[in-house]
Amino acid sequence: MPPIEPIDSTASEQSLENWYLVTVRSKKREVFLKFLNLAISQNQLQDLVIEIKSPQDAVYQDIVLLKTSNFKNAYIQLKKVECFQNIERKPLALTQVNRMLGIG
Repeated sequence: MPPIEPIDSTASEQSLENWYLVTVRSKKREVFLKFLNLAISQNQLQDLVIEIKSPQDAVYQDIVLLKTSNFKNAYIQLKKVECFQNIERKPLALTQVNRMLGIG
């Protein structure tokens, strides 16, 4: 076996950017997004929370799609945000994200 080499941190961070399904309290998505954006700017979390999307279909009214570079740190920060309920541990496939957003 070849020797194990340390992974370049910039390369690993890029490959670890995944989409996760976040559930919020019933009918509180807009409030959650407001507090999430406030937390991102106050705590300089722009490198952690890469992108936020809100599916428009009514069936997803309590769901936010979050692209993050680090699940564990994102979960720690999300727990502090008003109206947050849960984040699924398993990353979403890009096809699932696009379907939820009505793309393709």
